[in-house]
Amino acid sequence: MYYRVWGGFIAKYAIIGLGKIGTAIAKALIKTGVKACDIAGSVRSEHGLMRAKGELPGIHVALSNEEVVKDAEVIVLAVKPRQVVDVINDVGKLLTEDKLMISVVAGLSTRILGNLTRARVIRGMPNIAILEGSGVTAVSRGPRATDTDVEFTCSLFNAVGKCYIINEEYLNAVTALSGSGPAYVAMIVEALWEAGILVGLPSDLAWSLSIDVIESGARLLNSKKPWEIISDVATPGGVTISGIKFAEERGLKGLLMGMIESAYRRSTDVQKIIEDTIEANLSKLRK
Repeated sequence: MYYRVWGGFIAKYAIIGLGKIGTAIAKALIKTGVKACDIAGSVRSEHGLMRAKGELPGIHVALSNEEVVKDAEVIVLAVKPRQVVDVINDVGKLLTEDKLMISVVAGLSTRILGNLTRARVIRGMPNIAILEGSGVTAVSRGPRATDTDVEFTCSLFNAVGKCYIINEEYLNAVTALSGSGPAYVAMIVEALWEAGILVGLPSDLAWSLSIDVIESGARLLNSKKPWEIISDVATPGGVTISGIKFAEERGLKGLLMGMIESAYRRSTDVQKIIEDTIEANLSKLRK
């Protein structure tokens, strides 16, 4: 395998789009043992260039997608859906059978990516927690991808959290649950904090307790089912069962389930819009 050298950097791994997620993936590659000098990434502006160089020392950062992709083995596509057409126009001919493309573009199926390129394709759905090394990522095998490709992709995302291998048909549901999940947890913590203030706790104490109770509850759920924890905490005629009764009367579980169901429906709708738009734009360009 030969790699083209750009100013002394070997572009073995290319990340198209060094935004928040792309930058986190670059750091994950380094955690898996990849040398910074083997990674290249692209950005869209001079401001982005300076930021990425500051956050990712040793990684080659460029404004050209072609420059970073030219001879890379692995390409991570981490751009906004509306940017995909421009990227394919830039580097589509370079995405050959000997390259692995890992896409984290929301709402873009492996079917579309497989039609747009000749590369081996894998789709990943990480959540924002990969920025803190505790992300949840679902990975689906696409056209031409091998077992080795899937294994490599999972090792990459395991470096910044947990990785699940799933059928692609579940990815919209995953998006609604774990992809959007950090926002739901943030809402719950905010409600706990405000409730603490409501019942008389100092704001900073209420905030710390709200975060701590979420973290401690998650640890308990590693070894106990929800109803087991409720049974352990709730005593007859006690404080906890009173709070549970209030939540059940107002449909707390139904509300949370409805949030995720609504997000799932929207995720499905958005995917169709994104894919229809990309296919229409590419059809025009081919004429």
